[in-house]
Amino acid sequence: MKIAAAENGQARILVVEDNTDSRDILAKLLRMSGYEVTSASDGKCGYAAAIEQVPDLIITDINMPVMCGIELLKKVRLESLLNGTAILVVTAFGDEAAREAIEAGADAVATKPFDFDTFVGTVEELISKRRKSA
Repeated sequence: MKIAAAENGQARILVVEDNTDSRDILAKLLRMSGYEVTSASDGKCGYAAAIEQVPDLIITDINMPVMCGIELLKKVRLESLLNGTAILVVTAFGDEAAREAIEAGADAVATKPFDFDTFVGTVEELISKRRKSA
């Protein structure tokens, strides 16, 4: 069953990150910021979750097992069901990885480590743009 929108009006975010601690901390901080958050531990599980949930925003790491974030990004961009989903890539690999993510279709890139307030500002901006174009 696909969920068209969060019943309580909260924006829905999918966090795809293989590092359990990073994934849990990011999900907790986003929930504290008022978002509905689900998570996945690799790109393959993230893609399946995205198809099921149709999130407003996917936040993905690049370096993950099974399916990397760039592969996930490319797959999401080919899926018409996810046309309205924004994608924020998080990476510790610097400018080259950021450039590759943007070229693959990411809406924005955050480089680790990042300031959480700035990060949430980017999240809010991406979701706002998504909702205006929907």
